[in-house]
Amino acid sequence: MSASREKKQRQGIGPDPKAAKAQKEQADRRRKTIIYSIAAVVAALAVAALLVWSSGFVQSRMTAGTVGGEKMSVADLSYHYHTARNNYLEQLYLMYAQMGLTPNLPADTDVYDQESGKTYHDYYMETALDNASFITALYNEAVANGYKTADVKDEVDARMEEIRSEAASSGAGSYGAYLKAAYGTYITRGALKAQVERTALANKYYSDHQQELMDAYTPEQLDDYLAEHHDDLDTFEYTVFYVAAPTVETKDADGNDIDEEIVDQRKEEAMEQAKADAEEILLEYADGGDFDGIVEDFGLTETSCQDHASRVGSQINASLVYHDKLMELKEGESAVVEATSGYYAVVLHSRALDTSSTRSVRHILITAETSTDADGKTVVTDEAWAAALEKIQEVKAEYEAGDKTEESFAALANKYSEDGGSNTNGGLYEDVEKGRFVTEFDSWMYDEARQPGDVSDPIAHGRDDESSSYYGYHLIYYVGESGKTVWETSAKTALCNDDLEAWRTDMTAQYPVTTNDNAKLVD
Repeated sequence: MSASREKKQRQGIGPDPKAAKAQKEQADRRRKTIIYSIAAVVAALAVAALLVWSSGFVQSRMTAGTVGGEKMSVADLSYHYHTARNNYLEQLYLMYAQMGLTPNLPADTDVYDQESGKTYHDYYMETALDNASFITALYNEAVANGYKTADVKDEVDARMEEIRSEAASSGAGSYGAYLKAAYGTYITRGALKAQVERTALANKYYSDHQQELMDAYTPEQLDDYLAEHHDDLDTFEYTVFYVAAPTVETKDADGNDIDEEIVDQRKEEAMEQAKADAEEILLEYADGGDFDGIVEDFGLTETSCQDHASRVGSQINASLVYHDKLMELKEGESAVVEATSGYYAVVLHSRALDTSSTRSVRHILITAETSTDADGKTVVTDEAWAAALEKIQEVKAEYEAGDKTEESFAALANKYSEDGGSNTNGGLYEDVEKGRFVTEFDSWMYDEARQPGDVSDPIAHGRDDESSSYYGYHLIYYVGESGKTVWETSAKTALCNDDLEAWRTDMTAQYPVTTNDNAKLVD
């Protein structure tokens, strides 16, 4: 082969310099395109991850701890925390309202216990963890004993509808926004529904166990309890007036703090005035003064005063400051008792062991729609009252158009009643002693002329009471006397409460709770 031919062959085999350069430039462009594409994908993923994180999707599903070895998510813990918080604040609000005082609800960061420095957040969290332990224990026991979620479907549906209704009237703007406001930033709809179901099933198992205990106590056990706890079983009939001390301003007209010594002096004078009024009330009442007239003359709040209230000793809330004084008084005696922000004037009319029979009723409640005014007070319009009355009248008309039996009333209670304590058992309340329910309800049920099968007209509650815990109309079916005495029912209840508390302690010991740093996400 000639040299020139060999050169041509080599040139044909090797790349052309121009073509090689073009290929290199094309490869570089392709490589840069790939790099830029990867960068764009990474950036998009980062934005997506940020959006997911900001939405709370990731945090809500993080493990915040364990309950008896079972994982508990941040959303689950948030549900228990805010349930504990909401329940506490509601009870605090009602307590203030019943005394005619404006509620001063604490912030989570406020100190709950001065001695230990525990905050309200700490208290709510402790309560939440305790409840999570007990509910998990009850739920697992329920499932092990054949209970199914289908058993509480109606109750769960009613509770979820109640939450949706609360959201609609809350002004939160959306259902999701309401849930975050009521149950924390990281609650999810799925976690809420799951916890409502678990709680409902746990409550059913608890209630069934409670009834088993109540049915098992013997007459001998009741007599033994009576011998040791007479104060808790006697029925007390008494009248009480609450006189709140006048409010003392801590700032002047310009918004400046008033000297602390001056404020303390004015508070002492306000308490002295309240005490003097309470003493004057007792004198006027002893002279035959009319209860309603005294309440009006002294400008008292009706909800914080009760005329001839009838309560079994165990029902007189031990936290009430006049509880111990009632235990000391003899029939006809009276006393003035100091409270935190005022004085109680108490008169004991009678005290005896009530051997009368308790009574059983069925009940339908239709509530009136409420709203909140600019001052945070609950408002029920005339239109809302009229709508509630019209609804309960329709329910009664439906009952009267049917066979008018206890069974048909029970079916209507399950269908229409908004009383969460009885709208899944036909509205039934058994072994009810006098004084247990609100005055309007109690008076109708214990009317001497009452006969089994009687059905009430619509009975309003909270119509003229701005601090009521609920507003609406009752429709009551009188089942009859239960055949159980008031004191025996009270003794059973007390024994049962002791046994249930011991049961709870044993159950929760088997379901210890642990938390990790993710629990701090609960707000």
